[in-house]
Amino acid sequence: MASLIPVKLIVLFVSLVIPAMILYFIIKAAIKNAIKELKNENIL
Repeated sequence: MASLIPVKLIVLFVSLVIPAMILYFIIKAAIKNAIKELKNENIL
């Protein structure tokens, strides 16, 4: 049973980090696109 604890921690880490990174890149792309559109409309 003790050998399963590191495996569970790794699975938990991966299951939290991968969605967080995907969300980060989606938000980053959305902000970049929004800034580009605002520059095109001469708001920024």
